Amino acid sequence: MLAIGNNTDRKPLVYFIGLSVKPMCDHLAPETRTGNIIEHIINKLPSVKTIKTNLVKIAPIDQEGNLRYPNTTEMQLGWYELKNEINRTDPDLLVALGQQVSLFLRLQMGVQPAKPQLPPDFSYEMYLSQCQSKILSIHHPSFIYVYRRKEIENYVENVVISILSLV
Repeated sequence: MLAIGNNTDRKPLVYFIGLSVKPMCDHLAPETRTGNIIEHIINKLPSVKTIKTNLVKIAPIDQEGNLRYPNTTEMQLGWYELKNEINRTDPDLLVALGQQVSLFLRLQMGVQPAKPQLPPDFSYEMYLSQCQSKILSIHHPSFIYVYRRKEIENYVENVVISILSLV
């Protein structure tokens, strides 16, 4: 019989971490390009509990009202909140979406090398070789959607294999 609170009976917890939320959307919302691809990945992980979030929780908007990349201060403020959440929930794996998120997380967590080398062919072996300190760095799903659309299924499969290999 398992004791109450025994971690051996719980599903592994995986965070998917994007850069910033879009205006009027949930974190990594399925109606976005990124969120749609993340949903495909999550649907192939029924034995894994997932949380979708962003480093920057409030959409960074420029003076014309357009979404912009967050600045370092906004990212640092988001990191404090994310770090508290990570400490509270103790995830098994952090999936960093894209170079910018990956570089920032790895720097904050003292992981070297800070900038991972992402595989041009999306091979799970290369993704796994770059994984350190519970951070799996992957190509940003929007990059895949825009520039490598014909390879979405290959990308999804390799990310799923990588996650299942690590949790």
